[in-house]
Amino acid sequence: MNKVEIYKEKFAHCNNEYEKNIILETFNCGNLESLYNNLIKLPMTEAIKDILEEVCEDLIINSISKIERSSMKLGLHRMEAILELFDNPQNSLNVIHIAGTNGKGSVSSYITTTLSKKYRVGLYSSPGMVSFNDRIRIGNQYISYYDMYNLYKEVENLWQQNYPNSSNNLSFFEILTVVAINYFARNNVDFVVMEVGLGGRFDGTNVFSNKELSIITKIGLDHTDMLGDSVEKIAYEKAGIIQKSDNVVLYPNSYEINSVIEEVAHINNANVSILNNKNIVIKEINTKYSIFDFTNYKDIKIKMLGEHQVYNASLAILALEDLRSRERVELSNEEIRLGIEQTIWAGRLEWLGENILLDGAHNIDGVNSLINYIKNSGLKNVKLLLGILADKEYKQMAKIFESVSQDISIVPVPIDIKRSNVKELSSAFTANVKVFDNYEQGLSDVISNLKKDETLVVSGSLYLISAVRKKLLDKR
Repeated sequence: MNKVEIYKEKFAHCNNEYEKNIILETFNCGNLESLYNNLIKLPMTEAIKDILEEVCEDLIINSISKIERSSMKLGLHRMEAILELFDNPQNSLNVIHIAGTNGKGSVSSYITTTLSKKYRVGLYSSPGMVSFNDRIRIGNQYISYYDMYNLYKEVENLWQQNYPNSSNNLSFFEILTVVAINYFARNNVDFVVMEVGLGGRFDGTNVFSNKELSIITKIGLDHTDMLGDSVEKIAYEKAGIIQKSDNVVLYPNSYEINSVIEEVAHINNANVSILNNKNIVIKEINTKYSIFDFTNYKDIKIKMLGEHQVYNASLAILALEDLRSRERVELSNEEIRLGIEQTIWAGRLEWLGENILLDGAHNIDGVNSLINYIKNSGLKNVKLLLGILADKEYKQMAKIFESVSQDISIVPVPIDIKRSNVKELSSAFTANVKVFDNYEQGLSDVISNLKKDETLVVSGSLYLISAVRKKLLDKR
């Protein structure tokens, strides 16, 4: 049974006889694209809107997955060309641009949640964690698959019309970035929180001529094959988002890292504010929340877990205060506090039930933060389910993981375009590990044998975390 037949069977039980006849007649086509073309000609009843949304979800994921196989491309010339064809919608947006190795998603979420209390805020992040369309949202509302697919078609058609013989087509990330920019511009958002995909200097998001603020989070070794083999080289790439006369808020990285960033800022006559660790007083960290003081904010209680989240939250507060000091936003201390305290971020030290913990620790620094949380929380009898991509520092990551568990299961990361390293990863452990053909088998095996006094920690690639999270929530 193909997709069209599945949809036909599903909507054959429509209560409204007239709608049912229209819908079933519409299904007399051979593929989803034809079905989509038939559906958009019909009156937009709720039943038709529902099926159109599902069809568009399939269409966008199928279409994008083919493009994604062309791998990631750095450089801004394609982005500049396609945005010019759309009359440069990026120039109408008030952008808060966030780069860094770790903490981008968390800081983005803290800022988005807080600003959304009073403003209309767009967020662009990657990869999707809850669903494919959660990477583009306004407030808590994800872009509809219908809007996502239609914008995707606009981008694709406009590029093909103007560059029909181009061997340098838009990448997966570039297309989604253009979709996001157009979506935010057409929906007249007050602010856009834009998370860098990879690096900064040549990342597809680095196309804004005038931003509200640039934020650089914690920096460590990651994507060394593309960004450089030292933290200084990586810092230089991240600092590439800094513009002339920019305002920059910076995580308290090492002197070697921050001196590189400050030099780039100096060249661009940019103002830099560095988070001061001395202004942070950690009062309590446990498995469910953390409490800390930051400057004149006392007893902030955050839901996002781990000591590193105290620093991410403080960096977000510093950024919000910077915007307020320049009268770009109107927020009281209490409004900032409430936004920070109410923030959650799926897949980052997220508990599903009492004894399953998910964390997308996909590089050495992220793994260290996870292990620090496990040890400080006093978690015992930890079982690990890991999926790590081949381009990561998996040997060092394996050593760190082994410090909390010898009960380890390894699965391939569920994404076709990037290579998992199941064989190499398994050999990096001194413990005997279980290796599975796919994450479903590994998850089923571990959970079926999980005792009440044991904790399952699923970690590694965010693509694995997203798939496992969906699987577990679907079962509920």
